[in-house]
Amino acid sequence: MEPMIKIEHLDKTFRGKTQTVYALKDINLDIQKGDIFGIIGMSGAGKSTLIRCMNFLERPTSGTVKIDGKDLAALSDRELRKTRQEVAMIFQHFNLLQQRNVRGNIAFSMEIAGMKKADIDARIDELLEIVDLKDRALMYPAQLSGGQKQRVAIARALATNPKIILCDEATSALDPATTQSILKLLKDINRKYGITIVIITHEMSVVESICSHVAIIDDGQLAEVGTVEKVFTQPESRTAKRIIYQKSAGGQAALGKRCIRVVFDGKSSYEPVISNLIMECKIAVNIMFADTKDIDGKAYGHMILQLPEDRLQGDRAIYYLRSKNLVVEELEEYVI
Repeated sequence: MEPMIKIEHLDKTFRGKTQTVYALKDINLDIQKGDIFGIIGMSGAGKSTLIRCMNFLERPTSGTVKIDGKDLAALSDRELRKTRQEVAMIFQHFNLLQQRNVRGNIAFSMEIAGMKKADIDARIDELLEIVDLKDRALMYPAQLSGGQKQRVAIARALATNPKIILCDEATSALDPATTQSILKLLKDINRKYGITIVIITHEMSVVESICSHVAIIDDGQLAEVGTVEKVFTQPESRTAKRIIYQKSAGGQAALGKRCIRVVFDGKSSYEPVISNLIMECKIAVNIMFADTKDIDGKAYGHMILQLPEDRLQGDRAIYYLRSKNLVVEELEEYVI
């Protein structure tokens, strides 16, 4: 089946008077219809440039971008504008028109598309219901909270029945509770309408709570791509490990110490495995870091443990944990 978004050998270069910046290098990515796909990376990694290339707000220097089988570079300006109506975008700072109320902001994209006023009004009523803002319809952006502003932006994005919604750091300006409510709304929209959603973020917690697949980008290149479960539980690239472990141990290294990462799946994350290890094996371990997350309705978690200096005792601890069907990996010095 043809992916909803197919990117092949995409490069993006910015040339200035004194220097050339290689923002994206040989990006190859397939995003399937109906996926919620996360793209994560640190600041300056190239993720925002990548998402802007997906709808040709930035034209790639080379390579191809196909939306639902259509090569964007091969489209006329008119065809490209029509295709962009199928690819909505949500921004970090909402980008609402301050002089328009909620209804006016939602109407904007439909007015540009040339819809009739009666159809626009009816569609606005539907959208206000979807984003739960019926009682805010006549308010202006200055009267809304950050979460309400983003709900208006989501309603505006949905107005022209897009096939794809691109979210560029859409929750970065929101507090944690509001972030979760916006992510829940996006997930509900994805399930109800089958809209493909691409989320750009620097926060692993956003990816883990909503996305089915994730691509990790570093210095303009894809470091790793896979299901969220696979990348979270078995990261292969150094970049993925750095992002997943970035909160570990407050960033403090345990120099000269042997540390392991223990990954829990839905069942084992609620069993007292570490307590049992200490009691049954008579081994002392130091919990450097622990975290649990919910991914697609299943509980996942990981711990970073500091093992005894005695090599044999450490090996025994690893053997015990693996006997409980847990993923155990020894950490290199750069991870912690």
